[in-house]
Amino acid sequence: MDEVEAVLELAGVSKTFDGVRVLHDVTLTVRAGEILGLIGENGSGKSTLIKILSGYHSPDPGARIELDAASFIHQDLALVPSMTVLENLRIARFDTGFGWRIRWSAERARVGRFLKQVGLDVHPDTRVGDLSVTEQALVAMARGLADIEETGSSHPLLVLDEPTAYLPNDGVRRLFGVLRDLAADGAAIVFVSHRLDEVRELCDRVAVLRGGDLVAVVSDQSEKELLRLMLGRPVEELYPDTPSPEGEPLLSVDGLSGGTLADLSFTARPGEIIGFAGLPGSGYDEVPYLLTGARPAGGGRVRFDGQELAAATLRPRSAIRLGLALLPADRAHTGCAPALTVRENMTLPTLPAFTRFRAVVNQRRERRAALEQVERFAVVPRRTETALRYLSGGNQQKVLLAKWMLGQPKVLALHEPTQGVDVGAKREIFAHLSDAAAAGAVVLLSTVEHEDLAHLCSRVHVFHGGRCRRVIEQADLTPGRLAEAVYAS
Repeated sequence: MDEVEAVLELAGVSKTFDGVRVLHDVTLTVRAGEILGLIGENGSGKSTLIKILSGYHSPDPGARIELDAASFIHQDLALVPSMTVLENLRIARFDTGFGWRIRWSAERARVGRFLKQVGLDVHPDTRVGDLSVTEQALVAMARGLADIEETGSSHPLLVLDEPTAYLPNDGVRRLFGVLRDLAADGAAIVFVSHRLDEVRELCDRVAVLRGGDLVAVVSDQSEKELLRLMLGRPVEELYPDTPSPEGEPLLSVDGLSGGTLADLSFTARPGEIIGFAGLPGSGYDEVPYLLTGARPAGGGRVRFDGQELAAATLRPRSAIRLGLALLPADRAHTGCAPALTVRENMTLPTLPAFTRFRAVVNQRRERRAALEQVERFAVVPRRTETALRYLSGGNQQKVLLAKWMLGQPKVLALHEPTQGVDVGAKREIFAHLSDAAAAGAVVLLSTVEHEDLAHLCSRVHVFHGGRCRRVIEQADLTPGRLAEAVYAS
């Protein structure tokens, strides 16, 4: 390995924010042809390290970073859906001729070459918004290669931050094949993920960050050992005991339709955790949004806590008033206000409870309530006046869950609640969901994480083509059976 060219060398890389050192003396080498996994809990320093590599942050004085050319592919992909594949790849560097006219034929040929390199057979003039989520991820890969070609580097560095977060299993396999081919051609790849099974499958070595320190660089470690290195303690049981639901239904849904979803009917009793699963576009991920009015329903009736209403009349404000809460998958754009403080995000839905005379906020009560939630949900840092955007992804997710739990919802609808969340935070989120169910709430969970559904839910509704085609009850619920049902044609 020592004879292989180093593509990235870090020595003594540290970073301090407002007197707090969040990254401590990281020394690391990544070589050509290597796929290095980078793992750690939320707040361990992964994001800070990536932002230093990308030039977004400057390291503390004394650091040495040797890096030729790099491209960064983030979880949100940063594509413009309304633009074509060609435009997303070439918008800032079109090849022009006489009179600044774009050489479209040459541009299409160039983009076609990058698409072929990532195994994507689509026309360069295809609108990105018309592609599947897997195809969009491959477009982002192609754009990264296009960026690197501009530098002329023969051994580029690709940094991928949670690239599989939105991908179904077949998409993950396809992406992994592309990454292995790129590594075989001499690229160095840093693969950041919370999914340890994927890290173990794909990566040659794994670098483990904990509390800002690089605690280990290992290979051929078990998932349990990687968890121990991440957490700094023996691994505890990930999934809590879930309550046994009882009593009459709290929620009844009849013929719910909207978007890709058609004619969904189900009932849920207090204390029940119900799952929804399927492939992208099958309709399973529409359920939380239609039931909380975040997306307008086209039809159906909802009977909730003794009230019956048309699903099409639900709106977010009325849903919150009724006790229906939504935790969306797109945390940054629809789940929170990143520029506001932890306190402001936490109390926004329940602000009337802290208001006197309809206008004056009792800030002492508000701060006390927010601080209690920060302590209860183990949010780091334990400060209510910090802007939410400065927290790690997992701690942001804890704040958003705490925000809804502050109002003691009767129905909690969640879409991918542990997306981009480390194992420790994941365990805490599951415990809070179990607590909510034990207090009598209905929890509705739409996710691609079959393992989570199998361990938490009393039953899972499986979708194909916009309709629920099968319901798997708890006695028959295993990750394998659930995966078979999801992928069955």
